[in-house]
Amino acid sequence: MTLPGWAYADPARIVEANEIRLKGCAVCERAVFIGDRAMCGAGLSLPACKRDKKNGFKLAAECGG
Repeated sequence: MTLPGWAYADPARIVEANEIRLKGCAVCERAVFIGDRAMCGAGLSLPACKRDKKNGFKLAAECGG
């Protein structure tokens, strides 16, 4: 049995990507918090927002970005 292509990447990057995916918009610099829920200030949704380089996902500085 072979592993998928992404499984051969750097383990630290895989873990980091999984954490970002789980936390979603809460770790994005463009996040707007309504109550305790994070929403995209640009009106985009994760993970599609990662394709928009200008207005998309940008990891906040306090989260390692």
